[in-house]
Amino acid sequence: MKNYLFILALLTTGLFITSCSNDDDTPAVTCTDGIQNGSETGIDCGGVCEPCVTTVEEDKANIQMSFDDMLQCATDLKSSRAVTVFFKDFLNLSDGDALNEDWIEGLTGDLEYVFDFDHIEDNSRLDLNYHEGTYSYNSADNSWLKESNLDDIIVFKFPGSPSATTKNVEIGVDLYTDKQVVIDGESISLPTAMHGYINVDGTKAFEVSISDVVYADNANYQLPVEVSAQFFMDPMEMDINVKRNSTTSYEMSMTFSDDNICDVGINAEMNLKDDDFENLSENSLEDATVRFDIGELSIRTLGDLASLIAIDDPTDQQVNDLLDLTVFFEDLKIADLEVNQDDETFIIFYKDGTSEDSIIFYEGFWEDVEAVWNEFFG
Repeated sequence: MKNYLFILALLTTGLFITSCSNDDDTPAVTCTDGIQNGSETGIDCGGVCEPCVTTVEEDKANIQMSFDDMLQCATDLKSSRAVTVFFKDFLNLSDGDALNEDWIEGLTGDLEYVFDFDHIEDNSRLDLNYHEGTYSYNSADNSWLKESNLDDIIVFKFPGSPSATTKNVEIGVDLYTDKQVVIDGESISLPTAMHGYINVDGTKAFEVSISDVVYADNANYQLPVEVSAQFFMDPMEMDINVKRNSTTSYEMSMTFSDDNICDVGINAEMNLKDDDFENLSENSLEDATVRFDIGELSIRTLGDLASLIAIDDPTDQQVNDLLDLTVFFEDLKIADLEVNQDDETFIIFYKDGTSEDSIIFYEGFWEDVEAVWNEFFG
């Protein structure tokens, strides 16, 4: 017993020492030790510390790096597993044409004999209980077979390409709920939650999850005013969220990430003057802000966006005064942006008073992106 108590005492002491050591390793200490450590991006700055003070040349390099990362992101996306299994294996997409079109028509042609599409059209909704079961494709005679072996789940199994010798693709829908809403006086069913997936060779390639959809009855139609949606396209993830703080206050966000260099986000906050959705116009906004993120680079509207939207034909001065576009990197302001409507460009003003056309960072960017995807879309 004494041995056990001695060991317990040692363990407790060790945990206490470790805890004390971790407590000492706080941002207040590491942010003043004269070395780059922890989550810092510079010496005693960045990460959990105060943002790093940069030079204008460093700011330019960081902006360029952000656009370069997005181009690499487009390249990575093209070679991703989701694109490979859909664009290459299934569609055989080349120069805008689906070369597997005839095979796909043969694959899906007889599905209607076992899956009742008319029931969906007649009832304006998907009924999992009615359609539940496994639908399997038989390559030998191009036919489909339904097995009633599942409860409230729909599964389709079929080969993912003309050369596939097994039913290596599985599409499943295992959650679907909806609600009767009114649009233009007509009652229809719209989803409130759903979950579906596509597995290829036993591994998830696509997934969609939608939940917490709320429809507001503020007019002769109902709008979705709250929603949480997640989309997965191996290895990319996209999150879309709309949150209603009140009948006139909303927050919206969309993020796209692969846990690597592909990291893009859009966030917006909006307050309406009233909740009369039936008479929404450019004058309905009380105030609004928008933030666009590319990695650590952020472009934000800090002005009166609502007033700008209400102006029919704003001048450059009105646009720039009311929009107040500001550029941040790692939450540290590095520049201002001003619109030149005549030249259809943005002028970037650095913190040292110099300025230049921002096109130097993205000139040829879209052409490069198109070149990446040219194989598929021409």
